[in-house]
Amino acid sequence: MRNAPSLIGWILFGVLGAALFAWAYPRAYPFAPRGWKVTRGEAVAIALSRLKDLGEPVKDPYIVARLASSALLERRLALALPREGRPRVAATGLPAHTLVWQVLLYPAEALPDGWTYEVEVTLGGEVTSLLLRLDPEAPGQPLSSPEARVRADAFLVRQGFDLARFREPEIRSQQLAKRTDLTVRYRDRRSIPGAPGVAYGFYVKFAGDRLAGFSDYYEDPEERALQRVFQQDLFAGIGGLVAVFLALFLLAIPFLRRYHEGEIGVRRGVQVFLLVLALGLVVVLLSVRANSQGTGVGFATRQQTTWLAAMFIAIFSILPTAILAFFAWSVGESICRERWGWKLAAFDALFQGEWSNATVARSSLVGSAAGFALAGGLTLAYLPLHGVGAWPFTTMLLSNVASSVWPGLQILAGTLSVLLPMLLALTLCLLPVAVRRWGKGWGALAAIPPGAVLLFNSSLPMPILWGFVTALLCAGSLVFLFLRHDLLAVLLAAFLAMVLIEVHPLLTAAAPILAVQGWLALAVALTPLLVSLRCLGSQREFVYRYEDIPPHVRRIAERERQRVELETARGIQSSILPNLPPRLNGVDLAHAYLPATEVGGDFYDVLALEDGRLAVAVGDVAGHGVSSGLVMSMAKSALAVQVTFNPEVAAVFATLNRMVYQTARKRLLTTLSYALLNPKSGELLYASAGHLFPYVVSPQGGVHALESIAYPLGVRGELAVQPRSARMNPGDILFLFSDGLVEARTEHGDEFGFERLERSLASHAGQAVEAVRDGVLEDIQRFTGHHPREDDQTILVLKVP
Repeated sequence: MRNAPSLIGWILFGVLGAALFAWAYPRAYPFAPRGWKVTRGEAVAIALSRLKDLGEPVKDPYIVARLASSALLERRLALALPREGRPRVAATGLPAHTLVWQVLLYPAEALPDGWTYEVEVTLGGEVTSLLLRLDPEAPGQPLSSPEARVRADAFLVRQGFDLARFREPEIRSQQLAKRTDLTVRYRDRRSIPGAPGVAYGFYVKFAGDRLAGFSDYYEDPEERALQRVFQQDLFAGIGGLVAVFLALFLLAIPFLRRYHEGEIGVRRGVQVFLLVLALGLVVVLLSVRANSQGTGVGFATRQQTTWLAAMFIAIFSILPTAILAFFAWSVGESICRERWGWKLAAFDALFQGEWSNATVARSSLVGSAAGFALAGGLTLAYLPLHGVGAWPFTTMLLSNVASSVWPGLQILAGTLSVLLPMLLALTLCLLPVAVRRWGKGWGALAAIPPGAVLLFNSSLPMPILWGFVTALLCAGSLVFLFLRHDLLAVLLAAFLAMVLIEVHPLLTAAAPILAVQGWLALAVALTPLLVSLRCLGSQREFVYRYEDIPPHVRRIAERERQRVELETARGIQSSILPNLPPRLNGVDLAHAYLPATEVGGDFYDVLALEDGRLAVAVGDVAGHGVSSGLVMSMAKSALAVQVTFNPEVAAVFATLNRMVYQTARKRLLTTLSYALLNPKSGELLYASAGHLFPYVVSPQGGVHALESIAYPLGVRGELAVQPRSARMNPGDILFLFSDGLVEARTEHGDEFGFERLERSLASHAGQAVEAVRDGVLEDIQRFTGHHPREDDQTILVLKVP
């Protein structure tokens, strides 16, 4: 087996990490649930069974069950633990109150704060809160303090409380509009070691003379100081969201540039995007009912608030994270393709379904062993931080990941959906760029701090400074692992380490369903190893072939080839169309040719004959594009040859008709307007084959169309054309054009038309030929606005001396 000593070393390293994790976890997370007995469903059942102690059940209730946490209480207990020890802290009974099931029952159309019953159940099954919420405006009969004391004592005894553990109760009153509410507070005789000013216990509440239930309470005079730690976490959470959007912006720029250049494929990137999006949506569907508790949107009901919260989370959290995964893989793959392509092989093999090979097996073994080692190393590193007041909080770790019916699935989907985009950005984009710029050593060091920002999360110790130090250690370990091995090993290591930390309370749960979910989640995290391990000694390798041309690159290359060919065709066409001089045989000339695409179908020419006459032509091949351009080029060339041989009107039309009829197999409709002009006598011989009639414009503004009717070229084998004659006076203008002028449209579909063209010619009569040409084009542009041309536009203007 290749690299056998190295793999054996990794196995031993993983076993050592697993042992360290098992030993250090209970010490790093001293308030993590041990022997978790009550599942979410059992908590709901307990709550429903106890409601009869207060009143009638809610008809068709909307039930919200979640893990409610008291991070402030855990912080207070954590600070006392190093000085006083675990037994004295556990003797207060408060550790069981840091994380409880909270069950809320809402009427069908209740608002988010309109719950009727609230029940809290510890993970061991003890009910710590049972409250009935009554309308503050509802009336009630008065209740005396002695009677309230007697009823409260009896109620707590029925709930199983030993009143001897409490001090003399204190009775407080609250005056409402139509009743007086009383609260009988029972303070626990025990105190938190090192915090004698902290008061905790239970209270019984009366709404008027009606019993409204009981609940625990906790009062800490240093609450504001303790909150500062969690305020840091709030800003860290906002900073993480900002980091996602900043990374999106930074990666979008190289993505667009590289995609345009054909260096980036999107097929695998889309698959990564869909995977992260699907995982995120699974998390939302499993947890949004619980996690949306405490939020409100206008007048939406509690049930509607759940779906609104799901929509907001999907749009503003899950979707950006999935897009980041898409950009990170797409850009990172193009960066790593040549230099570090082999590091992508095992990860790419998973997406191709090629799991049974030694490449995946080695990476899975290394990644899994590194995951156990990373989990053990992190939990071991937390222990010395306790001495400086830095703790990882179980309440923050579990409250958002284990409130669903399927906590194991929620942990898997939530961990992978968050880690995958961040690790892709770190290992495929940030690290290779840093190494390329500063070398392997300094580049790796430079990538670690921003990598720690990407990997920072609420499972790390607080205060935030020590959490960031831990994130630096985690990012450094993953950077080192990527440089030594590959992407799959890094992903498995980080994924398995986080899953182990979050799933450990399930692994040690007393409830069989929780334990099964915990072990199944761990098995799923190890799936790549379990599936491919049998191939570890095989000779089959999976090679990441970066030299293969992806389909998107071929499409881009094809588009680029077509663009070059069109540019070449346009250049050839431009060379075929004449660049006319401003004067020819004494006649002033001006022309314009504006194709609708790269290659147009219009053509024009003015040829000087030996006898002093001018041969003038404007033609139009139907449509525009390459096929029209080819026919146009042939027609223009045939025109030049025919005029040189025999310029007479009938001969020109006969030759061009025969050429188009024989060569244009698709029968592309071709029109032509042709004339012979004698500048000295003003005589004009002309004919049109399906083309728009030319205009003669007098200096006084008269506009006259030179009508001539015949079939377009190529329609029939023989074309009968009857030449016509006209006489032009000095200063008259001959205006020839294509149908792109009169068919120019606005964005609403209105055409420029013949009437507007004739008015435009009349308004520019008597001016120079350049002014007539430019004036007509400006009138058309003013009419159409910014609407693009739909057909070629050709103008030929001649002025008789």
